[in-house]
Amino acid sequence: MKLHPTLHSCADLNGSRKLQSPCRSFSRLCAILCTPILLASFITVRADERVFTYSYEADSILPKGAMEFEQWITYKGGKEDGVFARWDIREEFEYGVTDRYTTALYLNLRNTHSDGVPGSSDLDRFQFKGISSENKYQLLSPYTDPIGLLLYGEITTDGKELELEEKLVLSKHFAEDWTAAFNLVLEEEWEFEADETEKELALELTAGLSYKLTQRWSVGLEALNVRKFHGFSFGDRESNAYFIGPNVHYGTEKWWATLTVLPQVAGSPDTGSGLNLDAHERVEVRLIASISF
Repeated sequence: MKLHPTLHSCADLNGSRKLQSPCRSFSRLCAILCTPILLASFITVRADERVFTYSYEADSILPKGAMEFEQWITYKGGKEDGVFARWDIREEFEYGVTDRYTTALYLNLRNTHSDGVPGSSDLDRFQFKGISSENKYQLLSPYTDPIGLLLYGEITTDGKELELEEKLVLSKHFAEDWTAAFNLVLEEEWEFEADETEKELALELTAGLSYKLTQRWSVGLEALNVRKFHGFSFGDRESNAYFIGPNVHYGTEKWWATLTVLPQVAGSPDTGSGLNLDAHERVEVRLIASISF
């Protein structure tokens, strides 16, 4: 799998040539990440496509008995000062239990590079971030019902942290070539330490609009709003950030891939230029590639 030039030129996204060092560390991961895709590409398969990477669609489920492998790569980079780059890696296997219910297990990895970022230690570290279990159930179809509705639940743990994630997924296909999606996401996180347990709550709103240019190509726009809170209280907000940017999707009968680039356009508390670059990054880039078999 050939990575998009945007990911290859991480230095340009952060506005600093110093990011060439973490890009080299990222390249060391490529052999591990790409091998399953390269091997599976020799199998004749059918893919159930997702035209967004941050928003799920109500029909993002597999037929009964079908299996799918997805490779996720998410880049987050850019702080007010210094150099920061993080790659979150997800390797996911999904299985269609019924035509409406899909379950999945996936492995989470992370590579972080931080140099001269105020309030953060300098590091270049690769981490195992736990195993996740995901469950999706479709209540309404975006094809046969007025609007598609899907319920999503996920649990993640690495033994030191526990995270729960719930999503309400709405989507609709209309005017033949258009797809719209909206997700309401709630995340609860516990970090277990010797003397105390730290808690964090996050609320995410995602939206996407995509247009099918040809049988294989689609282009669109995605938006993301992330709100983080201290503890489990919505009254104690830590930060709020808005991201919006383009995406592109390519799909065949055998596989599909979708890429989204989301620069931060507004944030609070303001750490400079109207952005929050303390709890969030200047830009996020996500690539998902999938093969069904």
